[in-house]
Amino acid sequence: MYLEVPYKIQYDTKKYDFKSIIKKIMSDDSNDIDLYDLHKIKDYDVLKREEDQSTIWHKKYYDNFFNEIEPLYKELINEIKEMFGYDEIIYQKIPTFRVHLGNGNLAVGEWHKDKTYNHGTTEVNFWLPFTDTNEENSVWMESKEDKGDYKPYTVNYGEILVFNGANLTHGNKENKSDKTRVSIDFRLVSVDKFKPNQEGSINMNVKFDLGGYFNKL
Repeated sequence: MYLEVPYKIQYDTKKYDFKSIIKKIMSDDSNDIDLYDLHKIKDYDVLKREEDQSTIWHKKYYDNFFNEIEPLYKELINEIKEMFGYDEIIYQKIPTFRVHLGNGNLAVGEWHKDKTYNHGTTEVNFWLPFTDTNEENSVWMESKEDKGDYKPYTVNYGEILVFNGANLTHGNKENKSDKTRVSIDFRLVSVDKFKPNQEGSINMNVKFDLGGYFNKL
């Protein structure tokens, strides 16, 4: 499943209506909230790496993940597994939640390659926004390792960006637009290329192993 150049795949938003679930979670059972406007409800100083998982929106997501999101997430993983022709796949147990707040904030506090944070080089990243993105609130990435030709990869709801995050430097710029971006990202690894790492996640302090950061489906 290793790849170099990022590309997009699509999924059925009616079958996988993540947006409605996320809106419900973010708005405390009211569907009136607009995900694009989260920065107008509660804003933050520009987030650093140590803080970019600490907003109230992140807490709502992680507190509700297993009850509200996990069943549909596992269905999607199973469909992607079959799309790539695998009988089994190693998948990130809890996808990482990102909020790229409008009016000058960041979703990820620093530019990086995932392998710098102990991730395996055979992992493949899947980035799934719940809001249409623009050049201000999207992910910027080089096309090949160390090429440095950074560009924004704008992705719409219903699309997933597939990329080699372990080896390609990527990050985001301050979102100077008035549109907050809300997204998740997760990693898949083919079973034969999976290499457990006891070092684990720098944010969650969870070991990169089955039953920890990863599960098998």
